[in-house]
Amino acid sequence: MKGSVASKRLLTCWKAVLSVDDLSNALKITPEEVVAKFRDGRITSWFAEIWGAKLFGYQKHLSSNHPGSDASIDIGLIGPYEISVRTVTNSGIKFQKSKDIGSSRSATQTDVYNAISDVERVVVVDIRRFPEVTFIPLDSKWLLRHAHNGTLTANGLSAARLYGLLGLEFDLKEESFDLTLALTETSPALAT
Repeated sequence: MKGSVASKRLLTCWKAVLSVDDLSNALKITPEEVVAKFRDGRITSWFAEIWGAKLFGYQKHLSSNHPGSDASIDIGLIGPYEISVRTVTNSGIKFQKSKDIGSSRSATQTDVYNAISDVERVVVVDIRRFPEVTFIPLDSKWLLRHAHNGTLTANGLSAARLYGLLGLEFDLKEESFDLTLALTETSPALAT
């Protein structure tokens, strides 16, 4: 209708707070080392894939070389549901494949587009305030639209820019949960 304002879609961001002391004891490293290591996306993304597989009800791929790179859920006759997990760090977030991120590596806009189009959903995991960890399930169509219009590039986005885009298009709702749900096989998947 002309002149009417479209309502924003609801996007639930799932927040958990981990125990630094429990991780320190389990990993046999100091609490300071736990915080430093788990704020590094290269380390936390590995754990986030496992947590996400349990929390959102998808299965992690056996091979990290799979085109979707991170995970898949079987949704019956429709076929596999491909998911990628990406972390938000103090440096921001990038959506191209991991092989194209890091020193001495580069990516093009086509690499970004291909990485997103290989999956149906990207689970963004904000680790900047670790031990607080926030999971944000995003539809790849939304990300592709921003890759096409040049907002999302191989340079990535700052956390402020990512949250600014989300706030423009979604009503953000924050829900807290206990990450131990990821360890329980009988827990229902979180809503996406």
